[in-house]
Amino acid sequence: MLNQPVHPIVPLLQLLQALGRIGGRKKLQKIVHILQERGVPFPERFEYSYYGMYSQRLRSEVERLEGENLVRESQVLGGMNVSYALEKTDELETLVREIGHGHEPVWTETARHLNSLSPQDLEGVSTILFLKDCGFSGDALKERLLGLKPHLESSYARCEREASALPDFKAAAVAG
Repeated sequence: MLNQPVHPIVPLLQLLQALGRIGGRKKLQKIVHILQERGVPFPERFEYSYYGMYSQRLRSEVERLEGENLVRESQVLGGMNVSYALEKTDELETLVREIGHGHEPVWTETARHLNSLSPQDLEGVSTILFLKDCGFSGDALKERLLGLKPHLESSYARCEREASALPDFKAAAVAG
């Protein structure tokens, strides 16, 4: 069987299908960025912003999916902050099944693990991967991260462990 090209939106549909619910826009941005850094073929372009890596294209795609009733976004009040939870709909499940991508991708368990982390930890992991991609390592990495995000000082070691433990899906794709 020939490998058929996959539409660029399919990994996002699979992610939303697998996770069911994501507790915030920030979490979604970080999960997609982290998975992309580890080799999952998300096409979104990310840029560094105040809260870490951000993709306007991803935000637009989610808005489009919401307009097509494939995801629901609801406000979640928590303390002084308002966040938005994303939930898959039955229509999303049907679509993923109909386009033939109902099987779980190899990165599903990693995505579920990432979804269980706090937004702040995801921000740390995502930023660590970004800085490593920029050539930082060791003490220089920690110094640069804490210069950008001093609020992550107490969670740096945990974020570094999480980032280091992530599987490399680039290698898995080449081997498979």
